[in-house]
Amino acid sequence: MKHFLIITFILILMNVSAWGQKAANKADILLNPEWKKIYDAYKPDAELIENLKNKAPELKADVYFAFWCDDSKNHLPVFIKILDTLNVPEFKVNFYEVEKKADAGQKYYVEDMEVEKVPTFIFYANDFEMGRIVENPKNSLLQDMMIIVF
Repeated sequence: MKHFLIITFILILMNVSAWGQKAANKADILLNPEWKKIYDAYKPDAELIENLKNKAPELKADVYFAFWCDDSKNHLPVFIKILDTLNVPEFKVNFYEVEKKADAGQKYYVEDMEVEKVPTFIFYANDFEMGRIVENPKNSLLQDMMIIVF
């Protein structure tokens, strides 16, 4: 009985920490015709891509987004195009779709990652967080990625 209670408690904790987010993939994201149009229209800077390609195998990213969010619509297809143009399979990216906040007092979409706004792009090297792009890049998404990783 004791083991059953421990396992149940662990499962509840795992479920609570994952509340409000679900894994997604590039193909599902680009099924949205409006998002696919943005993806197709974006042409990344070739020189920046070449520079980033050298660093990309060392990187990992977690991306938190929402289909209902205009900023996600504007930036996520661009990010996916950057990934596809880089074509570096070692650059692992996890996509997480988040739900709308349950109430106005809720601070985070994803509490354990302190994600307050979407989209949030979190970049890692050697499991160390290097930086984030939150909601809108300061320059362009590609330029801000370069600033973070170099």
